[in-house]
Amino acid sequence: MTTKFLLSFTFILTTLLVSAKCDNTYTSASYALNHAKKSFSSKNFDHQKYYAYKALEALEKAKKLIDICGCDKAVDPILDGIENLEKASDPKDFEMGRYYTKRAFADIQDLINQLDIYTQDNLNTIDNLNVSMDTESVEKKLLINELSAIKNQQIILARKQEILEKRKNDIEEKLLNPGS
Repeated sequence: MTTKFLLSFTFILTTLLVSAKCDNTYTSASYALNHAKKSFSSKNFDHQKYYAYKALEALEKAKKLIDICGCDKAVDPILDGIENLEKASDPKDFEMGRYYTKRAFADIQDLINQLDIYTQDNLNTIDNLNVSMDTESVEKKLLINELSAIKNQQIILARKQEILEKRKNDIEEKLLNPGS
């Protein structure tokens, strides 16, 4: 029993550590994506430049964090995105700013995809370590919880039906006896 617990605990801890390594990078990339989107959709030239600059700051932070994460394939989209956002944050005109912001937006989406792939690949590697888990008991607990949730929903629906039946009867009574 203790061995199964330790193996399960080790598995869960390792899974959390792999995904946690890239969490801050992923967060910075998400901020960059959000600001790039705001920059691209802004109607004001100053707003377009401001949000491009905010996206640039977030992407530069992601560049610093990528070493902790270890996703080498994410470096190129970061560098490309930084280059495009530098041009977008100080463009010659509004249309050039939008052009470079759109390119940076695509780079940041590629970055997030690379982080997703990297994290998923590492989790799959951990899944294949032949960690023995008592999957039958876990599955049984999940099914019991689901059954309990269904029973609770049935009780709630029965109560709602009673309320609706009462309301229906009240309305019918009012329609049949309008003066009472």
